[in-house]
Amino acid sequence: MDKISHAGSDIISFKFARSEYLQQQQQDHLLDYKAGQYAIVDLGTKEDPEGPVRSFTLSSSPTEEGFIMISTRVRDTPFKKKLASLDVGSSVNITAPLGRFTLHEDHLKPAVLLSGGIGVTPFRSMIKYAIDTKIPLKITMFDANRNKENILFKDEFDKWAKLNENVQIVYTLSDTQADWNGEQGHINKKMITKYLTNDELDSSIFYICGPPGMLKAMEKLLQEDLGIPKERIRTEQFIGY
Repeated sequence: MDKISHAGSDIISFKFARSEYLQQQQQDHLLDYKAGQYAIVDLGTKEDPEGPVRSFTLSSSPTEEGFIMISTRVRDTPFKKKLASLDVGSSVNITAPLGRFTLHEDHLKPAVLLSGGIGVTPFRSMIKYAIDTKIPLKITMFDANRNKENILFKDEFDKWAKLNENVQIVYTLSDTQADWNGEQGHINKKMITKYLTNDELDSSIFYICGPPGMLKAMEKLLQEDLGIPKERIRTEQFIGY
C-alpha cells in the first residue's frame, strides 16, 4: 500500500498493489472490474459507531494494471483516522468490486458526468478507461469545487483531455478567485447548454456523483430544467465522506 496526499485538500489516495490484492482474494477473476465500481474496505475498527467497514469507489481504472486505488477525505472518525495512519506497505481487507455505476456500452450516446468534490473519483476511473481503451465515446464532465486548490486529479484530467478530443472537462468554482478564468458558480442550465449541443442533450446518458444535496439538485436540474428523462440519469451518492 502507498499513500498520496493531494495538496490543498484533506484528500488522500491509497494505492494497493494488484499482486497483494490478488493474493488476498485468491481468485484472479475477482480483480476484473468495470470503471466506476466500488469495493468495501474492512479495517476492523470496532470502536467506530458506524462499524468497521466503508465503501469506496475505485478511482483507478481497470487498465492501470499495477494497482487499484481509492481516494477519500480524511475525517475525525475512528475508521478514517486508522485509514490515514496506515503505514506504507500495510495490507487491508478489500472485497471484490461491486456496483452498477458504470459506463454504458452504446458509444453512440455521449456521456455527461456531473461531479461535486470527492464525487469525481468514479469519473477518474471512467475517463482513464476511455482514454486507455480508445473507445469512441464523447465524454463531457462538469466538475464543481469550492476553489481551484480543491480540484481533484486536475493535472491528470487536463492531460487526458489533450490526448483525446472526445474528452471535455468543464471546471466551475463556488468561491471567487482573481486568477480563475473558468466557470463560476453551481452547475446550472446555462452552463450545461453552453457546452452541449441539442443533439447531445437529447441522446446523452447523464451520470451524477457527489453528496446528497448536490445529487438532488442535479437530478432536479436535469429533469425539470432540461427535460432529461429519468431513464437517462444514473446516480451514485456519497454519504458521510
